[in-house]
Amino acid sequence: MTLPTAPLRRARCAAVGVVNGTLAVLAHSSADGRLPDAGLVLSLVALLTWATAGFARHELTWRRLLLLIGGGQLAMHVLVSLAAFRHAHEAEPARMIASHVVATALTVVVLAVAERSVLALARAVTAALPRRLSVLPATAPLVVATPSLAPAAIVFLDVLSWRGPPAEQV
Repeated sequence: MTLPTAPLRRARCAAVGVVNGTLAVLAHSSADGRLPDAGLVLSLVALLTWATAGFARHELTWRRLLLLIGGGQLAMHVLVSLAAFRHAHEAEPARMIASHVVATALTVVVLAVAERSVLALARAVTAALPRRLSVLPATAPLVVATPSLAPAAIVFLDVLSWRGPPAEQV
């Protein structure tokens, strides 16, 4: 189902980006023990929301969500790790991977169920609303009353004006 309204697409993009970013930060901080800088998190969530915009024109299936959320988790992990590189980064790699995998699975399940519910509700509301009347096809040529036509000589004299300097001054 193609979603025609831009506000609904923007809201879905924002929901996917915010949920993805929030769970990525929580997964990273649960394995690492440190929360990253708030400015970095907000800019990464905005980036994830923007990246989702291309996918949100159509229904977000679990495969598309897995691609978006998995890529978002990976991007958030890399960027948060690079930002925290100057600090002591002592998280166990297995614990970090496990926390991101759990966050990805949880996010995909929650957003897939939410996507199906919202689209089912939108379909139900659309079915309940009255449809627009379509324009009927033309069966005969349209007759339009036109004023009587003026002679061509009068029209040309009005249209073709002799603008410019007088001939004596040239």
